[in-house]
Amino acid sequence: MNQQQQVQRGIDASAVLDNAAYQEAMALLKTAVIQQWKESSIRDAEGQRLLLQMARIADQFEGLLAGIVERGKLAKKKIDLDNLRNENEARKFMRRVL
Repeated sequence: MNQQQQVQRGIDASAVLDNAAYQEAMALLKTAVIQQWKESSIRDAEGQRLLLQMARIADQFEGLLAGIVERGKLAKKKIDLDNLRNENEARKFMRRVL
């Protein structure tokens, strides 16, 4: 994947994270998992583990999207730096090799 594609993916991921419907759905999911965990029987250790896994997966999913956003920002900065340097392709290659 090239840097421009990473920038676009970062923009797309940011749009998802900023989307009100996504934020509401994630909040409802986390609230539902916590509520089910509170209501679960103490003897239902397996059910509690599954609920904990669901909560962790939800957090991990948001973390993955945030990581894509950050990689997109980094790719944008690299593109801007390359444009600022205004180097030809041979010089860019030599700089990266050395």
